[in-house]
Amino acid sequence: MFNDHRWGFDWTEFMTGIVFLIAAYFVMKQPKAALLSLVFLFAIAAIISGITTIGGYTKLRRETGLRANFALVFAVIDILVGLLFLFHSPTGIVVLGYVFAFWFLIDSIERLVVVSHLRVFGMGYYVFSMILDILSLAIGIMLIFNPMVAAFSFNLLVSVYFAIFGINAILIAFARRN
Repeated sequence: MFNDHRWGFDWTEFMTGIVFLIAAYFVMKQPKAALLSLVFLFAIAAIISGITTIGGYTKLRRETGLRANFALVFAVIDILVGLLFLFHSPTGIVVLGYVFAFWFLIDSIERLVVVSHLRVFGMGYYVFSMILDILSLAIGIMLIFNPMVAAFSFNLLVSVYFAIFGINAILIAFARRN
């Protein structure tokens, strides 16, 4: 069950990382951009993230066992959040801060639950990914429990989260090439 560690370069994870880095850049570079544009961009990123996780589910289950089911549930939640933002943008605009906070928490928890599979690719990948996941979790918690901070620094927090998540996704893509 845990003996086949050959994944090959993970192009879907790599592309997810690129999308999240582009999203981070967009949020920082265009802070006055229409909120609707951000809602649409985040919707696409959430859907891609969910699809990527579902696409790697079989291999992840081989490596982590039943813990991969958590990733699958969170992937479905990612897709549902993305679809909500995509097809009902007024709702996305109204609850943007809190929905993103919960989304950040869900993705961070999902990554922390399955990060152990990176040990076989090298302890450095595992530790670096764990640090990035904990940072993402902290940002999600900050967004939920301190809405004033979120309101005044939403662009910065979202951009930093997306950059961390993007770098981590690219790191995982390269780690899995072994």
